[in-house]
Amino acid sequence: MPSEARSTSLPVPRSPFVSALISLFARLRFCLIYFAGWMVYFALIRLLFLAYEHSATARLGFSTVMGTFVHGARMDAAASAYVSFVAFIFVTLTVMVPARVPTRVLVWLIGGFTALMLVLISLLATIDLETYRNWGFRLDGTPLLYLSTPREALASAGSSPLLLLVLIFLLLATTALYLLFRHLLPLAFRFPPVRPIWMLPHFAVLAYLTYWLYVPAKGGYQQSPMTQGMVYFSPENHANQAAVNVAWNFFDSVWWKSYIRSNPYQYLPDAEALSVADSVLTKHGGVSPRLVRGTPNVILIIWESFSAKVVERLGGVKGVTPIFDSLIHEGILFDSVYATGDRSAKGLTGILSGYPAQPRTTIMQFPSKTASLPALPRDLRAQGYNTGFYYGGEPEFANIKSYLVNAGFDSIVGKQDFDAKDWNSKWGAHDHVVFGRMLRDLAHAREPFFRTLFTLSSHEPFEVPVPTAIPGATEQSLFLNAHHYTDQSLGNFLRAARAEPWWNRTLIIIIADHGHRLPVLSADEADQRWATFHIPMLWIGGALTVRDTVIHTIGSQTDLTPTLLGQLGLDAKPYYWGRNLLSPTAAPLAYFTFQDGFGLLDANGALTFDNVSRSVMHKTGNTGAADVRTGQALLQASIDDYVKR
Repeated sequence: MPSEARSTSLPVPRSPFVSALISLFARLRFCLIYFAGWMVYFALIRLLFLAYEHSATARLGFSTVMGTFVHGARMDAAASAYVSFVAFIFVTLTVMVPARVPTRVLVWLIGGFTALMLVLISLLATIDLETYRNWGFRLDGTPLLYLSTPREALASAGSSPLLLLVLIFLLLATTALYLLFRHLLPLAFRFPPVRPIWMLPHFAVLAYLTYWLYVPAKGGYQQSPMTQGMVYFSPENHANQAAVNVAWNFFDSVWWKSYIRSNPYQYLPDAEALSVADSVLTKHGGVSPRLVRGTPNVILIIWESFSAKVVERLGGVKGVTPIFDSLIHEGILFDSVYATGDRSAKGLTGILSGYPAQPRTTIMQFPSKTASLPALPRDLRAQGYNTGFYYGGEPEFANIKSYLVNAGFDSIVGKQDFDAKDWNSKWGAHDHVVFGRMLRDLAHAREPFFRTLFTLSSHEPFEVPVPTAIPGATEQSLFLNAHHYTDQSLGNFLRAARAEPWWNRTLIIIIADHGHRLPVLSADEADQRWATFHIPMLWIGGALTVRDTVIHTIGSQTDLTPTLLGQLGLDAKPYYWGRNLLSPTAAPLAYFTFQDGFGLLDANGALTFDNVSRSVMHKTGNTGAADVRTGQALLQASIDDYVKR
């Protein structure tokens, strides 16, 4: 009996065919679990995104929230397929190495590659939480534009909850790595060896499986490849953004769209798009009233993130900019001006070159293109003006310096020209220090002069060197307090400037580089979108011949230079994309772009349009198909111009 018991415990020999099937099944099971694991991981990232943006998510409703997972799964599958492709290749190669050691090497390669991707994508997903909150779109290649100036890029995140984000990243990455090394890789280490006779069939089956990853990678069997629009399903923009896979979006942006080589926005025949643009941008007839005397000096103050929402006269928060509010009665207020884009680099080219912003990139990143732009300082220098640019930060940030040089500034004063004791902890010299430096320099400046000063204290992290004027520790309170400080710095500068001999011969223009999502004054997404781009523009100074005047014509940053040149009696024809807002026949028009979308405001009302879903997001008034066509034409024609430069 004992001998019989021992004999029944022996393993039953398997046929070579069954052993081959078990070996193949082990590898197929690993591949399927690997792909499914990425799908679950991306779904968890979406859940994290929805939870982090809980205020916007709460307005969606349960069915819409579920829809983000259902529709987003298509892009999740595409991202999973791209990552799985490398792992599947390594698994396929394991059938060609019957010896145990080479197989383990391949498995460790799978583990190393997967671990690297998990850490990288966890980092992208964490960064995305804050970039979406600040920018309103999912993470793409935009932050890479600022890697040449990492200190300033990190300063932009100064108001973010860094400790919370670090904890989220660590939890996301360590959980994923634990599951990888504790549960997934052991399956690969137990791959049965493959006998030489079965190597080729195994290789063929696994290679065929790897080949079919192209279907989810493409988003299905349709002819066109995966795009964002394929997962858009709701009239609610937040729901559509939640359906987007952040990893796919980032790498797709980096791979295809950081440098536009052809126009992706073909809405109309080229000739028709240009004709529509001509019809709304052609310089209008009539003689604009002369509001400045002589050949004035010009000081242009570009105020960082100066939203109309912080100016009481423009419907903003009371008491934030009391100096600016009081100046309105001393000059000309343009109360319906809108930023052309959402970043400083876009605002600078919009103001100084009258050039519209691009939705997914910025022309400032390419000196070969900015060199071909018209530029206000260059034109004024040709008229005998001496020109200078003042900025407390590093002019190299976002490639600004190359643009300033191309634009014709004789001198550029930056962070390196200020004492370190006058710097804040992130960006550079405080605003009052920069104003003081310009004021001292102007005492010795040859007239006529043109000076541009770009403030920075109202940029994240909103650090100011004075006691708190607006109490509170929230991001919004810090934002408002920073603007109050810049307002006081401006007031001190103007108070001293009025005593200078050049004051009566000088025009001062104050405008924002772009608006800001803060402060939030309305829960309505459409109201918030237009308010984010609404910015103040004020003309003051001793050279003005009128006071306490308001210009209500809807306009853009791109209109500043043509309007100023009209006052100076200079040719504005090179500034095709801007108009003279003081022309008696100037029609109301403001066009701006955001991440893969555009906005348009005119006499009919306002609208925003999403280029991904090719649909109107929001509209007011009597806007209709003709207004959409105008916006599409301006977008298409401007990108055509950008590509050709």
